[in-house]
Amino acid sequence: MSSSKNYGGRDESEVFKRKSLSSQKQRKKMAHILQWVLYVLAILVLAACVFTFFAGTI
Repeated sequence: MSSSKNYGGRDESEVFKRKSLSSQKQRKKMAHILQWVLYVLAILVLAACVFTFFAGTI
């Protein structure tokens, strides 16, 4: 008996391919979320800079 798990009769290369594709999709999704978080953070920093600039002139 093999020490690896039996994934529904699939061979190890198929399991590796599926896991690899799954992790690649997950990395893409996380990169997309991180990109939008950084956009929002950049907008907040820019808004804070504009606010402090105009708040000092009033």
